[in-house]
Order: sequence, then C-alpha cells, then structure tokens
Amino acid sequence: MNQFDLWCERLATRLIPLGELAIEPERIAQAAVTLILRPHVDGAEAFIIKRAEHPRDPWSGHLALPGGRADATDEDLRATAVREVWEEIGVRLDGGFLGRLPKLAPNSPRLPRIEITPFVAVAPAAFDLRLNYEVAASFWVSVPELKVTGMSAQFTITLDGEEKSWPAYPSEGGPIWGITGRILSDFLRLV
Repeated sequence: MNQFDLWCERLATRLIPLGELAIEPERIAQAAVTLILRPHVDGAEAFIIKRAEHPRDPWSGHLALPGGRADATDEDLRATAVREVWEEIGVRLDGGFLGRLPKLAPNSPRLPRIEITPFVAVAPAAFDLRLNYEVAASFWVSVPELKVTGMSAQFTITLDGEEKSWPAYPSEGGPIWGITGRILSDFLRLV
C-alpha cells in the first residue's frame, strides 16, 4: 500500500461514515458537493472549480467544489454527488468515497436556504476532465499547502455600497472563501 492510500485509510476513520443520506425536500432544499482528492508528490491535492458567471446563480464566479442541488431522480445525497460530479466535470465517482464532512448551510440571508452535504472522495486513477457550462475553470490545490497557509488571504466584495472582506485560503485561482472555505477548514482539521 502506498503513502497516499495509507493517508486515505487514516482519513476515512476520521470522516463521518456515509450512512443514511436520504433527501428530505419537505424539510429543506438540499445539495451535495464533493472534495475530490488525488495523490501528489507533497501528499495530496484537492480539486477546485471556478463557477461560471451567471446572473441567477448566487455563487456565480466563486471557487467551489463540484456539486449541486438534489434532484427528485436521485436515490440519496450520495447519488446527488455522483450525478453532479459527472455533469459538471465528466468524472465518474461511483466508488472511492471515503466518507463525509458535517452538513452546513449558508450564513448569509442573501443566499438561498439550503443544507449542503460535503463528501470526500478519491479521484479515479485515470480520467478526462470535461467541464460543462456551469464550470469556467478548474485546478488542483495542495492539501499540505492549504494546511500551512490557512486562511491567510482575504476575499473582498462591495455589497450595498460597502466594502466587506472575509478570510480565505490563498490559491492559484484566487481566494477560496465562504462555504467552500468552511468545508476546507472542516476537512483540514482531520488531516
């Protein structure tokens, strides 16, 4: 067993088991995202997407994890994660799930009321990325580098004429903040 496989085996014992992941649309809108990992010389890398600009998307242009809303045809939230990863980036994640992180919801009243389940999975050994119209770009970021730098960057935006800033993880694609930053923080506490 190689170092990455051993690392993933240890990580799986720290993640929440997949368990029951029923979709409960009558309770709250639900979504699933996936933190996809692959081996790298410095340990592991995580896959990040940049969402395409769209006027009706509250997360338009943000750095994120592949994923989206649960659909009535999804068997459960894991099926949502599998479907969304396939649709957005063309990668089959039928297996390789290590577990999940705690569910979370947006903190801002400007964002939709939704509960997000983050999954953690290992990328298949070979795949061809096929980004769909929802994804403008993608890149891999070093997990050890995220751990070392922490939220040492800032994301700044003007809202209602006032400049606001949030802590963020620095990356080649820009600051990773908000819900994705919160998911990365939950993940990095386990590694």
